[in-house]
Amino acid sequence: MHMQLKPITAIIVVSLFVASLSVTGCTSTSSTVSTDYPTSGRSKLIEGAIEQVRPSDSSSGDWKTQDVNVMWMGDTEATVYIKDVNTKSFDVLIREFTFTHWPSTDAATEYFYKKKDYDFSTSWGVSPPIDYYKLTGKVPTVVHYNRDSWGSNGIAQYDAFVVEKTTRTTLV
Repeated sequence: MHMQLKPITAIIVVSLFVASLSVTGCTSTSSTVSTDYPTSGRSKLIEGAIEQVRPSDSSSGDWKTQDVNVMWMGDTEATVYIKDVNTKSFDVLIREFTFTHWPSTDAATEYFYKKKDYDFSTSWGVSPPIDYYKLTGKVPTVVHYNRDSWGSNGIAQYDAFVVEKTTRTTLV
């Protein structure tokens, strides 16, 4: 004779199983990174931003990423160089992102206002260089954008984090 579980017993067993997974840490993990200024080691905020701008393996239309190079300048600044080549015209597009994690929002704001070009627009437009909320899970208290009218070059500040972007095209 085999035993059958009643529906209420099955629900309790499943609930306990799910609860035990939650307690043991087997739930889905957050993909957000810390915004804390690093006291040792590299900035987790910069590491996460690098992954956001790193192109996927798939090409976009006629453009294919040829090279991605990351250069760290200490633990709180890094530059990412991305080289794309047009497979039809062989034009080269170089995108450069510099990420700086400042010790405070005030220090980042001071840098931002020294670096910005007053001819730039005051909003990034459709696609800012990074998605800060997706990266950190936080809404920044201070946000500043300056970019050229095409959005190819600019500077953005999210609290103590500054992103600078430049784009150059070399025609063959």
